[in-house]
Amino acid sequence: MHRYYNIYQFPVKEDLLDISFDEFGGITSVPPLRVNVRTLNEEDSSSKKSNSHDESTNLATIRFNEVYAQTNFIYNVWETEENQLRLLLSQWNQEHLADTLLAEKVYVSTLKIINRHHMQRLLKKFDMGTEILFEQNLEKWRESIGRPLLPSCDTSIPPCTPTLSEIIRPLTSVSATNSREGSSLNSAINTISISLREILNETPRGKMLVEFYSQFSRFQEEQRTSLISLIAHYFEEKNLKMTLSASYKMENEILEIFPSEKLEYFRTSKRGRIYNKYANLTQSFKNAVSKHIRNDEREVIKNTRHEKSFEPEANGEICLNSLKFDNLSAEEFDRTWKACSHFRLEFIKSNKSIIEVFEKWPFYKTPSGYRLIDIDFRIAFNNRNGLLSEWSQNVEKITLFLTTEQHIKDRNIKGMLAHIKNNDALSENGKYAALIWAIHGFLVPTNKVVKKDLTGKKITTKFTIKDSQESVIYLGSNQQQVEEYISHLKKTKVWQPAIYATGKDIFSIENIFVQFGETRYEFTSILSALDICFKIIFLFDLKFPEESIMFYTFIESYFYKFKPSHNYAKVHILSEFLST
Repeated sequence: MHRYYNIYQFPVKEDLLDISFDEFGGITSVPPLRVNVRTLNEEDSSSKKSNSHDESTNLATIRFNEVYAQTNFIYNVWETEENQLRLLLSQWNQEHLADTLLAEKVYVSTLKIINRHHMQRLLKKFDMGTEILFEQNLEKWRESIGRPLLPSCDTSIPPCTPTLSEIIRPLTSVSATNSREGSSLNSAINTISISLREILNETPRGKMLVEFYSQFSRFQEEQRTSLISLIAHYFEEKNLKMTLSASYKMENEILEIFPSEKLEYFRTSKRGRIYNKYANLTQSFKNAVSKHIRNDEREVIKNTRHEKSFEPEANGEICLNSLKFDNLSAEEFDRTWKACSHFRLEFIKSNKSIIEVFEKWPFYKTPSGYRLIDIDFRIAFNNRNGLLSEWSQNVEKITLFLTTEQHIKDRNIKGMLAHIKNNDALSENGKYAALIWAIHGFLVPTNKVVKKDLTGKKITTKFTIKDSQESVIYLGSNQQQVEEYISHLKKTKVWQPAIYATGKDIFSIENIFVQFGETRYEFTSILSALDICFKIIFLFDLKFPEESIMFYTFIESYFYKFKPSHNYAKVHILSEFLST
């Protein structure tokens, strides 16, 4: 407790109270305070000076607001509300505010119920530093009397300007009521409820700007430019998307927090200086760096195919550790794998990076990892297995469709279909692989892709039938050619599964395997390889290859009975023919 020794004189009727505080712990002290009380009469004051101190002094006990004296009188030390207020302000070393508060009829009783938004109006004639100190003193005092100051404006009062101390004080939460904008997935991911107060509080430059304003009560153009740059860099570094509405929100918060600022300082165009600064930052980085570097974080759109909700098993981590460290038999491994399926599928569903999925569940990368993909696909998508179960009964119909009514115009594919019809000695893999390639002759890719080369020049690419075929099954004359092709793709394409094989032609296909990133699964059946390719795409929620979107949409809707992610008239025509 701080100790003070002060002399207070209060006029009481014709007499004068001379009160010496032996110990004063503050106006809110609870323990009794010892005081010396003596009454002095003007007529005999000089004669009484010769008397002993003990004869002219009565000992009393004082509590807050009252004096209990050992005389016949009870004096109210705090006789007026003005005295109460002045004494309180003196303890805060802000006595100079007394006249202003009294002029506004603000007393101690008023300070007990005052809200933050009143203070700026009350102290508008004073500098920002005085306002901050007053608010700090008021907060401590209100807490000591059990009536803490509310952190924000009273909701029953119209919206008000936040005080500067709200900026400086660390923020504990961000309002959850701010709605997220944008209907696209990118907008939904990047739009976050962010406030200027949070930016100022979290960054060193933000705190310096606040301190500058508290001292000078205004910004010059140099500080405004720094503030704009601070906001734009914060959004870029946090990977937040700056929308027009977000920039407008920042502008309005600037006007609220720094009242001397004007909208014209920041809204020099429709977009405004904040939005333009952010756009310039992101564009300059793309021009300098991004376009030259392949993105290894193969980000994919999530939650588009996994419609089911998965409740993770409570022992999911235990199962995962058992899979990693216990010496399990094949049967025990499969049983443990299935026992934590929902734990794993929920992780896959919520995770945006296939790399992270494979790091947590490295068993997918083993040579037999395709079995685990098949297990998880069946659990996630209700045992759909249409390609393997329905392909053979549709082979003749597909062949018939492709060879009639001029559905195929490509000469090479026409020759391929003729060879299928006239050669009963073809192997199953050769026949099925050729028919898969032939389907691309009807589902000819129509989409165009615009990309930029290293110089920034835009290049429009229209995919061919061969592009579509080889994005599903690539056939090399030997293994070296296949490996060189895969190495080339790794430099330019994201992770997408595809089938690779060798042979002098598609009918003599052999050495079949599926390559997915750095993982390779070997197969003896071309149909099983295609089945796993599709299941990889669906399970890990990847995009269909751009070259063969129409082909995979056909497989998706007809064989696996999913609602197609894209609508194509030719897919509908072929599916309708096969269904009759």
